Amino acid sequence: MDPFNAIVIAVFLPFILAWTLPVLYSVFKQRIGWISALIAFTCFVLNAQVIPYTMAGTPVKGSFNWLPAAGLSLDFYGDGMAVLLALIVSGVGVIIMSYSNGYMSTKEDLPRYYQWLLLFMGAMLGIAYTDNTIQMFIFWELTSITSFMLIGYWRERPESVYGATKAFLITAGGGLLMFAGFLMLRVVTGTYGISEVAQSSELLSTLHGSPLYVAVLVLIFLGAASKSAQGPFYIWLPNAMEAPTPVSAFLHSATMVKAGVYLVARMHPILSGTPEWLIFVSGTGMITMVMAGFMAFRQTDIKAILAYSTISQLAYLMTMYGYSTAEHPGLGFAAATFHLLNHSTFKATLFLVAGIVAHEATTRDIRKLGGLRKEMPKTFIVAVIAAASMAGVPPLNGFLSKEMFYETSLEIGELVSETYGGPWAFVFPAVAVAGGVFTLMYSIKLVDGIFLGHRTHDHDVPHHVHDAPWVMLAPAVFLVGLIIFFGLYPKFPIEVLIWPAYSGLVPDAEHLHVALWHGVTTPLLMTIATFAIGIVLYKFYDSIAAWQNSFNAKLPWISVNYWYDAIVNNAKPIAHKFAAITQPGPIGVYVKMTLLFMIFLIFWPVYKFSIGLGIGVGDLLPAGINYNAQPYEIVLYSLMILAALGAALLPRYLPAVISLSELGFLVSLLYIYLKAPDLAMTQVCVETLSTIIFILVLMKIPQKFKEPMPAGKVMVNLLISGVVSFGVLAVMLNANMGVLAPFETFNYYFMEKALAMTGGLNVVNVIVVDFRGYDTIGEISVLSLAALGVYSLILSRAKKVKGGKE
Repeated sequence: MDPFNAIVIAVFLPFILAWTLPVLYSVFKQRIGWISALIAFTCFVLNAQVIPYTMAGTPVKGSFNWLPAAGLSLDFYGDGMAVLLALIVSGVGVIIMSYSNGYMSTKEDLPRYYQWLLLFMGAMLGIAYTDNTIQMFIFWELTSITSFMLIGYWRERPESVYGATKAFLITAGGGLLMFAGFLMLRVVTGTYGISEVAQSSELLSTLHGSPLYVAVLVLIFLGAASKSAQGPFYIWLPNAMEAPTPVSAFLHSATMVKAGVYLVARMHPILSGTPEWLIFVSGTGMITMVMAGFMAFRQTDIKAILAYSTISQLAYLMTMYGYSTAEHPGLGFAAATFHLLNHSTFKATLFLVAGIVAHEATTRDIRKLGGLRKEMPKTFIVAVIAAASMAGVPPLNGFLSKEMFYETSLEIGELVSETYGGPWAFVFPAVAVAGGVFTLMYSIKLVDGIFLGHRTHDHDVPHHVHDAPWVMLAPAVFLVGLIIFFGLYPKFPIEVLIWPAYSGLVPDAEHLHVALWHGVTTPLLMTIATFAIGIVLYKFYDSIAAWQNSFNAKLPWISVNYWYDAIVNNAKPIAHKFAAITQPGPIGVYVKMTLLFMIFLIFWPVYKFSIGLGIGVGDLLPAGINYNAQPYEIVLYSLMILAALGAALLPRYLPAVISLSELGFLVSLLYIYLKAPDLAMTQVCVETLSTIIFILVLMKIPQKFKEPMPAGKVMVNLLISGVVSFGVLAVMLNANMGVLAPFETFNYYFMEKALAMTGGLNVVNVIVVDFRGYDTIGEISVLSLAALGVYSLILSRAKKVKGGKE
């Protein structure tokens, strides 16, 4: 298969087949999980077809027309980095969906579960292969939406809803900042293309010399940091652990949280090589790495420990991708990319182990566990190997990338110290070792707390616990096999995956030589120091956790969560107070103010324009208006005027609404008379839907106007409405008769531009769909939201009636 076609099919196949799952469920029942795994496996095979091209250094590239008038197309780019992420996403997807067959109860809503998993996988594959920033933003936010649905899968649990909402607000909000950064990047470079900017020395020079460079860097990095739970944005990840464990393994260890790191890697050739890049990316990573590793100590939920571990490990990646200078653009890139792959293997394994333990022991509270090594020997071995890899124990894959991390920390420390002076040659390696020490300590805690020591007899833990069935154990065993294989034979992942990713994004990439033994080197001594310090400090693990709890209890405001909860919980009362101040009166006041503002908008420019030309109010209506009308036109206009008067004057809501709807239908007749039947059909549909909505709403409110209106108020209202009507009439007549030189008439503009700009022959359709397409989308959105609101009202009323409370 053509590699470009393989990429496109891999991206869109999950989106297409996800919608068939409800139908397939009626046939395959609970075996639908295997169908989903097969879809993921197909995507994995399609992604693997691109590997030969990336190894040969020939990225696969292509595009489809999307919005040519806006300079947009659907661009896909399959280089080594994209294929690496795509293989991780689809490969872990196969494992997770297979594992779910044993984990998820047959009583669950399985079609919904697998649907969202596939949609999420498709969005992640879209992020991997996209080659323009607008497309990247769309797939980015699709991951936010799908992850929201997956984290909140158990929507009857308040904790799940809280975690899903928190994740969505932070990651989607960060996505909007990233989008602003993309738009600024477009302003500076003149293109949305990612590889186009990355491969143009002229555009890169323009960007780095632009005063907007720092703003672009900060905004895009904030988007990446929010998705990868870096800096203060880390708070969403621990609460997202309320998702089913396979979801946690898929989203929060191997894929979604990697999106931010991937964005940093993808933007590396565009934004790196400056002091600002080093400060923002590496600085944020180093702080997050140490703080998250330290905060993991006080966690008692297995998945919470893994969550903070994930935050810390992602910070490793951010730190290494930030190790970049103008003279050494590739420093840290290969190490980060190799650790990205390794982290996916050992962290996904540990999440699967957490799921197995929770499934068999019915609790994730590590204080209630312990001594399970004899009852769960296979799970114990798997957990030990995965935790050892995370801690950097040789000969596993985690040891190799950890050594590369230490080596690059030494190099960047020396470079920064030579350039700026100061203790940086010590600070960078010291922070790296601190991160390694904390990683070792919580890795030991995971194994020690669950499997070692004496068996507890908590009433939440069954008396007899055993290993999980192979349908759950086999995926974890497979990942452990990769951990060992990548550790013993690093040449395979380096040549097939890491080198193509590294050389594809870093110019003049240096040859990689990764091996278990390089002699007694400084990084090896740092590893030995890490183990020595970590083992000694582990004796104080519980004491440190107790101190953290005490500190947090005394100073709760120091937590980022404290401020998040304060903002979210107080948002509603603050908005209520604001609305009470800005909107204190009846709706008639707001209508009146709106109309007065319209009068200002219409007549103030006319006044300013008329001063120099000596034009009076009497000249507002253009001369030469044709007052000749056919009898049926007079009848139609008369009926429209009567309907409008009825809508304004009838004393009951229902007749007034019917009169208003009648006016809308009469307008559709006018469209037919003007030879615009399609527009008339649209008008009829809109009026029909609006009338239904109005009538449904009227069921909830009294049927009479109860507000008495004094004669003076009536006169004021008539005066305002009359002036507005006259102003609008004058503007429309002048605009359509072309007397506002140098402007052309509306009809001339549309007739002249319709075919050239849109390719459409039906001018009415072109006006509705193209020229005012955003207005049409807005109108449809408003009507849809109104319909949803009415539906919710009816549903809530039905529930109350059923409950006998109304």
